[in-house]
Amino acid sequence: MKNYFFAAAALLAVSSFGLYSCEDSMQLDITHASHADLRKRDVKQKAAQPLEETGKIYVKDNFLYINEKNKGVHIYDNTNPEKPNQVGYMAIPGNLDVAMKGDYLYADSYMDLVAINVKTKKTTRVNDVFKGSFDEMRREGRFAALGADGNYLFSKSFQAVNNFGGGGGSNNGGGTGTAGSMARFAIVGDVLYVLDGSSMKVFDITDQENPKQVSETKMDFAIETIFPEGDKLFIGGTQGMFIYDNTDPMKPVAVGKFEHLFSCDPVVVQNDIAYITLRNGTPCRTTVNQLDIVDVKDPKNPTLLKSYPMHNPHGLSIQGNTLYVCDGNQGLKVLDVTDVNDIKTVGKDPSLRKAYDVIALGEQKTLVVVGKEGIFQYNNSDPANLKQLSVIPVQAKG
Repeated sequence: MKNYFFAAAALLAVSSFGLYSCEDSMQLDITHASHADLRKRDVKQKAAQPLEETGKIYVKDNFLYINEKNKGVHIYDNTNPEKPNQVGYMAIPGNLDVAMKGDYLYADSYMDLVAINVKTKKTTRVNDVFKGSFDEMRREGRFAALGADGNYLFSKSFQAVNNFGGGGGSNNGGGTGTAGSMARFAIVGDVLYVLDGSSMKVFDITDQENPKQVSETKMDFAIETIFPEGDKLFIGGTQGMFIYDNTDPMKPVAVGKFEHLFSCDPVVVQNDIAYITLRNGTPCRTTVNQLDIVDVKDPKNPTLLKSYPMHNPHGLSIQGNTLYVCDGNQGLKVLDVTDVNDIKTVGKDPSLRKAYDVIALGEQKTLVVVGKEGIFQYNNSDPANLKQLSVIPVQAKG
């Protein structure tokens, strides 16, 4: 293990790889690792372990999957949301995102995509799927620097501030689950979509054990989140939202784009209305904190209806006439969006520090929220009067 001090001059030295930083200097504990070295950090099923840091969330059947950034996935039996029971831990080095279909969990592991059979534990690997720009990888917390030989300097501690990577939403198709709005993975039918830098990559998962890439679509700015709705894909990025016709899931076709200020934005969609949060405090370097309401009835011409000021909004989830927004240090906010031109705050939980993402589970009448201090679950039968059911707390690192 070596200790490197990156001052401003050193950061400029690698600017050709697209590096920019929230700080003028930083100190990192890093090791030099080739692709082969990183692949030796194998995927392994382990006994339940303490949750030391919250990441993205995914829900399938009665199970809750909680990512711990760069480490793996904690698995909870959530049959009773009042008493979630941790049943295992899947070590997946370099992991930030997951999606599931049937018994297969698809996850990123550094630069590779892995398909894990959660019953047999058999793992297959697709090499070098994630080739996004160095800056994208750096600010997602994947890599601290890039060596001249193309290998990575991997940091076990480096993370981008308040950044959970990409986007997501409800994944459609038999046997799939539900992702939070910050996911970069989505599954529709027999197709897996993954976002990487400024590209969307499409995988045929008809043979679930062996994903086959069938196409890659380049876009004109970095993309972060993906939300399938009906026969459309809504893709959030640093400068706007792309809309793709997904009538043929294997061959999504671009139909429209909504541009906004340079910012980081997840998006959710319901009844031809898109809800987009824009925030500062990220490498996107914007000063905007707001909720944009966009009419997408005509996907070729998405139209801004209204913007609402927010504190520092992150993930969000829509259910009926209720929009749930994670608003940073102001916690979870519950908004009545019956009239999108006159949205009203009807509930909130300000005690939830640094709320990042949320999933509303309609049939269970349960809300799952990611905060800095843990995973919080609520009964949302009455959205204006949320009842906290349980907390899976973050435990201090030993």
